Amino acid sequence: MRIRGINLSQALLVLALLAALCWNLANAAELRGVEVRSGPTGTSAELRLDARAEYKVIPLANPDRLVVDLPGTRLRSGIALPSGQGIVKAVRSGQPVAGTTRIVFDLSSATVAMTPQLEEGPDGVRLVVQWPGDGQADPIARIAAQTAASTPAPAMPAPAPVDPAPASNDATSRLIESMRQQTASAASTGTASVAVDPPPSAAVPTPTPAATPAPVATRPEPAAAPPASTRVPAPPVMTSAMRPLVIAIDAGHGGQDPGAIGPAGTYEKHVVLAIARELARQINATPGMRAHLIRDNDSYVELPQRARRARQARADMFVSIHADAALNRAAYGSSVYTLSTRGASSQQARWLADRENNADLVGGVRLERDTLSSVLLDLAQSGHMKASQDAAEHVLTGLRALGKTHKPNVEYANFAVLRNADMPAMLVETGFISNPDEEKRLLDPGHQRRIATAVLDGINAFFTNQPPPGTLYAARAAAAAQQAGGSP
Repeated sequence: MRIRGINLSQALLVLALLAALCWNLANAAELRGVEVRSGPTGTSAELRLDARAEYKVIPLANPDRLVVDLPGTRLRSGIALPSGQGIVKAVRSGQPVAGTTRIVFDLSSATVAMTPQLEEGPDGVRLVVQWPGDGQADPIARIAAQTAASTPAPAMPAPAPVDPAPASNDATSRLIESMRQQTASAASTGTASVAVDPPPSAAVPTPTPAATPAPVATRPEPAAAPPASTRVPAPPVMTSAMRPLVIAIDAGHGGQDPGAIGPAGTYEKHVVLAIARELARQINATPGMRAHLIRDNDSYVELPQRARRARQARADMFVSIHADAALNRAAYGSSVYTLSTRGASSQQARWLADRENNADLVGGVRLERDTLSSVLLDLAQSGHMKASQDAAEHVLTGLRALGKTHKPNVEYANFAVLRNADMPAMLVETGFISNPDEEKRLLDPGHQRRIATAVLDGINAFFTNQPPPGTLYAARAAAAAQQAGGSP
């Protein structure tokens, strides 16, 4: 009886363990995929899960690695791990203990990853890990460069055929005049001569062998070159001695922060990223300019980090792209804002700044700055206030070409994303996503392209008027000044 009792207890224990194991397997999260992307802002990795899960990040050195452990998460069968990109050389998987999935990222350098973020979406949960840095070249810039390199130079037009008739007539007239002079000279000296009647102008005369040698066909004389003082110099071109103008483009919101949501469910973060990418493409296709995307995927970047990335790229200008929203669904039109630390230009501007400044609260970050940083930034910003206002005026002028703007003048308020920028900076509201008609237009690639062109026109006009030294724009300005004043 004792033996039977022991066997029964053991059997019940085994059944309990099996039941617990089955319950854990049924309720465990599943890792459905891993993606790695690289862009101008650095390298990012996304771990796609079907539900929220615990995770632990372990940085390791010699060699440099980042380990992500997912307790209670199983790896989907047959999953294919991605190849390395950017700072990530390779991706491996393992199981350090039963019930824990491990993903190992082999790194090419000891770059510290940002704090991972769990982002929920309609297709599940994503664990996003980001390594900041310049990464590989911007794919938009690479495409633009390849397009420029593959475009053949325009063929020079063939020279127009020369009509031989005028040259022949001219030679005939000169021959007749020469023969007349010879006849007159012979008559004055008593030498016999033969009178020659002028032939028709269309026919070339055939003189006798004793008269003068047959005329030799001559080419028409080329037109004389214009004097050096009237020649137009060739426009300057980009050289290795010049630096490109760097335009930092900040697509607002991203990741767990969708921004404003339109009546049809359009997320602001998706619209502004598309416009930012198009603006970057156009900038990279402009000689003397280069774009730097603050974010090039659906990831969240803290507000202070956005301006910091622009400074790391040594940007000459910071442009933050957004899509406005208002309680009044009839509100429409684009707007341009600059920073003001002494109040807002309107209640709408104040309300918009408060809403945008709360973006970091969505991401779980509270904006804090020490006193020294505040003083240094305020000093730097005071030197760029006028430049920001001038640049914003040019961009607003470009946007007017698309239709009526929401406000006739540049607005200003205390935007946190502009507050951390120590360069000419502005925030562009491309339209009201809360307006059903504008929501449709903002989703139209053609309208996105026109918005980007309008913004670029304003940026180009500003730097043409105020070209930084050592740039192609400065060389153009110097050439124009020299041409206007005459050569020395």
